[in-house]
Amino acid sequence: MTISIQRRVAPILLAATVIALAASACGSGTAEGAGEKADPSPSADSAESAASTEDPYPVIEVCAAEDLSFTVSEESQAGGYYLITATAKPGATCILVGQTISAGFGSDPSGDVAPSEQAEGESITMSGSTKAYAGVNPHSGAQDGGVQFEEIIVGAHKGDMSPVSLKLPSTAEVDQPIGTNWHTDAAKAVPFAD
Repeated sequence: MTISIQRRVAPILLAATVIALAASACGSGTAEGAGEKADPSPSADSAESAASTEDPYPVIEVCAAEDLSFTVSEESQAGGYYLITATAKPGATCILVGQTISAGFGSDPSGDVAPSEQAEGESITMSGSTKAYAGVNPHSGAQDGGVQFEEIIVGAHKGDMSPVSLKLPSTAEVDQPIGTNWHTDAAKAVPFAD
């Protein structure tokens, strides 16, 4: 009878011992660090790792007309054209894509400026005193007429939701207007008609 009871109790005691040992092992790991206080200030290592996760190349947005200031001057080359100069407004940094200037005369699609260059140029990071130039020839069609305008509408890119209207130095006779890409060199912004 005693042996039979021992055989039944032995597995129960073994299980209870294993549970007790496991509980004491878990408790001792927690007790070791229980008296230590966490350092409220980050260590130099954690500051360095935070700095290393910052993006060294922040994303710069594409310019909108509201990020830029524009001026327009009249030039005599290529039969006469308007030189549009763009600079970043104070505190603005953005990318001006080297595409044909987004500009037009009036609201009719026939006044939209078509490309005078075959390929897209390099994008320009607009910030500080950086200047970008684009030329617009208002009259590349037949030289016997056109519609007169006193202003040109300019956007920083196609689809710009905040284009600006610029007063022209003189009244433009517009017929099939063409324009250049944006350039950092004004000499490259002369819109020659084919």
